[in-house]
Amino acid sequence: MNFPISIKLAVRNIFRNKIRTLITLAAIAFGSVSIIIAGGFFEDTFMQMREAVIHSHLGHIQIYSKGYNDHGSSAPFDYLIEEPNTVTEKIVPLDHVKLITPRISFSGMISTGDNTVSVFCQGVDPEGELILNKIENIKDASTGLAIQEGSNLTKNDRFDMILGRGLAKNIGAKPGDSLVLLTNTVGGSLNAFDMNVKGVFFTASKEFDDRALRLPIDMAQKLIRTEGVQTLVVLLDQTENTLAVKEQILKTIWSMDTELEIRVWSQLADFYNKTVELYGRQFFILKLIITIIVILSIFNTINMAIWERTREIGTIMAMGYKKIDIMKLFLAEGFILGLLGGITGIIAGTILAWIISFFGIPMPPPPGATVGWTAFIKVVPGLLGSSMIISVSASVVSSFYPAFKASNLVITDALRHY
Repeated sequence: MNFPISIKLAVRNIFRNKIRTLITLAAIAFGSVSIIIAGGFFEDTFMQMREAVIHSHLGHIQIYSKGYNDHGSSAPFDYLIEEPNTVTEKIVPLDHVKLITPRISFSGMISTGDNTVSVFCQGVDPEGELILNKIENIKDASTGLAIQEGSNLTKNDRFDMILGRGLAKNIGAKPGDSLVLLTNTVGGSLNAFDMNVKGVFFTASKEFDDRALRLPIDMAQKLIRTEGVQTLVVLLDQTENTLAVKEQILKTIWSMDTELEIRVWSQLADFYNKTVELYGRQFFILKLIITIIVILSIFNTINMAIWERTREIGTIMAMGYKKIDIMKLFLAEGFILGLLGGITGIIAGTILAWIISFFGIPMPPPPGATVGWTAFIKVVPGLLGSSMIISVSASVVSSFYPAFKASNLVITDALRHY
């Protein structure tokens, strides 16, 4: 018996008991739908978390003076990029590069007169940060850094700064207040500016909001008395182009013969990486459970079919069909059940994903954050393919033992079966 004939007979056989077949197909389809919905939820969560981190803090690529990543935390002013404009001019023309914006970070003390706390200060280019913070590829997400009170920094600001929401609450500051910002200069002496609180911001990171403030980079450079910057943050048109642009930037840096190094966002986003790893293992367990359910469902269906058709199996074996032909027949039945169930699941899962995404799922803030988000179901080809592969492979595997059992029936015993 060749395979096309096995398929033809298998299609007839699986619909002989329509109720049992429909129940089995429903179980397989439900497994596929579960993979698509759960996987799509995780994919959307990963994407939203990734874009929030990129647009609020990291950018896609960061450029430093060589050695800053290893020793910059203990000696931040020893690793400054002294000619940032030259580097920027070389990299901006590269494909997919949308923006390069400078930053300089340092520790300081901020005083309200009655209360003094240590803070993390970040000198930024206001215009560049406005572009960096804007999220364009996620529905219902507009910015990685949002202003809760007051207004954001602009290019004309001088002695102005914005405070993280947690920091502002801790010291009791609000827009319009005047505070003293004190820090060490590059030379080691102390310097202080009277600064005006222009606004209060929040991001996806509660830890950052609890201790950070931002001020215009030219004021930060005057405060610590330097013309250099620590970081050049590169924003791309799409996150998927990160690795390709990384190679272009490395070639550009080598051609300039400068002591620079780069890091891509995935090397800096430790919390994101650990979250993806955690959710990935959870999703693997879910797929394993679904696979077991499908295997048991198909096993039961094929096993019952063999019991009901024992005399029929004995008859065709008496007519000269070989063991391999019997195995082909029942394996084909399992294959068709898996194929039909997988296709049904993909169609139903895709439709359900669209419906859920139309309304969205309001989510509470994740651990370490204060901002919730609206989750959607992201349908990606990899999930559809994964659900189909699981459906078909689990169906074929679960059909193997019943098919082997049927092919080894003794003809005389099979013909006497009632």
